[in-house]
Amino acid sequence: MISADDKIKRMIEVSRLYYEDNCSQNEIAKKLGISRPLVSLILNEAKERGIVTISINDSRVTAEYVTEKLRNTYRIDAVITVPDGKNDDLTNLRVAEAAFHLCFSKANDGKHVGVGWGSILGRMADFAETQENAIATRGALFPLVGRVNSVTRGYHTNELVRIFSLKTGRHPTFLYSPALYETTVEYEIMKQSDAYRSIMEEWDFMEQALVSVSNFPSYPDLGVKSLYGNALTEKKAVGRVLAHYFDSYGRIISPLSESTFQASIQQLRQTNVTAVCSNQVRAQCVIGALRTGVINQLVLPYSLAEKVSRVSF
Repeated sequence: MISADDKIKRMIEVSRLYYEDNCSQNEIAKKLGISRPLVSLILNEAKERGIVTISINDSRVTAEYVTEKLRNTYRIDAVITVPDGKNDDLTNLRVAEAAFHLCFSKANDGKHVGVGWGSILGRMADFAETQENAIATRGALFPLVGRVNSVTRGYHTNELVRIFSLKTGRHPTFLYSPALYETTVEYEIMKQSDAYRSIMEEWDFMEQALVSVSNFPSYPDLGVKSLYGNALTEKKAVGRVLAHYFDSYGRIISPLSESTFQASIQQLRQTNVTAVCSNQVRAQCVIGALRTGVINQLVLPYSLAEKVSRVSF
């Protein structure tokens, strides 16, 4: 008569051979010197005692649930969740590829598209360069914000526009003015220029905008101390879209004085905005961005989407 302890040990051994080592019941029977029907009985008892538990997880169902929850909670048109890769770099590459195909699909041919900045948009440009050059088509591409000094490719908006236009066939418009002005006087003078009037017309009538969502604080800091004083920390900023900072409730935090050359929140709200999130973006930052009411389509890693979906109101 086998003891209770030995019986449990045998159930564990048989279960491991069957479920972990993928041995057949006949192979287990020969290996342990018992009958195949006894192997079947042992496996059934292991399940009844909870030694073996079986769960079926359909990732498609889970992803669909997360997607629908985000769409319904934040009332946006589309959420694209991208399977996480083995590391952050691979995950971000997958996000960039998905965002490129979404923004520049045939359904969007001919549209006037504003392009923001961010490291994930730089990854989109990396992916775009692997594609064939497109034949010139209707439509246009232009920056949503002026230039800054940065070693990160994603913050060179003219370069992003150049690459995306080359690969999608849209006509590029470049913006050579800086994003940040040291004084409001310089900013007001710039607003009298033809370049300002020209890009404002593009921003007023654009049909689509591509932006990234970035944490606060993040690189580059855009000289926020001079623009905001202590407002961003005091009002608990969690992130930014372009150089518009927001808190976790989606409230836009105003600078001490307006001297940033970028498309306004109002201009973004009147067009179709696709926001892209890298794997480094925090869930609270994504929530704040969604609550601004700016975003119509969201592309992000599945693990990040799942974290965002768990937040209750």
